[in-house]
Amino acid sequence: MTEIDTEKDKKKEVTRRGFLILLSGVLAGFIAFVLGIPFIASILGTAKKVKDKIFSRLTRVSTIPILSPINLNFETTKTDAYIKNVETQDAWVVKRADTDLTVFSPICPHLGCRYAWNSNQRLFICPCHNSVFTIDGKVVSGPSPRALDTLPIKIQHGELYVLYERFKVGIPQKIEVGD
Repeated sequence: MTEIDTEKDKKKEVTRRGFLILLSGVLAGFIAFVLGIPFIASILGTAKKVKDKIFSRLTRVSTIPILSPINLNFETTKTDAYIKNVETQDAWVVKRADTDLTVFSPICPHLGCRYAWNSNQRLFICPCHNSVFTIDGKVVSGPSPRALDTLPIKIQHGELYVLYERFKVGIPQKIEVGD
C-alpha cells in the first residue's frame, strides 16, 4: 500500500466525533423542520384568509318576512393553523323582495353595542348611546359616525348565505377588523 491509499482509507473512516457532528446536524434539521411547519402554516394561513372566506347559510329566502327585520343566528368556522373554532354569530336581515335583501352586522358602528329592532317605531335603536337607524341602516340620530354595516350575501337555490365580518367602531369609515 502506498501513502496515498492509506490517507484515503483514513478519510473514509468515520470517527466518533464526525458521527456525532453528523447526527447532531440531522437532528437539528429535523427539529427545525417540525417546529417550522406551524410557523409556515400561520404565515400562509394569514395570506390565505382573504381567499378562503366562507359564506355561512342563514335560512331559506322564502321564510323571511317582507319589510320586517329579523335577527338570525348562524355558525361560522374559523381556522387558526390546526385549530378550528365554530362560533355562533347573528345578523339582521331586511327583505324587500325575494332578490332584494340586506344583511346588517348586529354591532353598532358607534362603540360596538348590539342594537335591536323596535317594531313600534320601525327603527333600529342602540340602547348604549341612543343611536337610531332606519330600516335601510341610515343614521337618524345619535352619536353613530356611520350607517349600519352591511354584510356580503349570496343567494343560491333559494338559500341565503352571509359572509360574517367585523368592522372597526367609532370611525366614519367602514374598515374590516382583521382576526
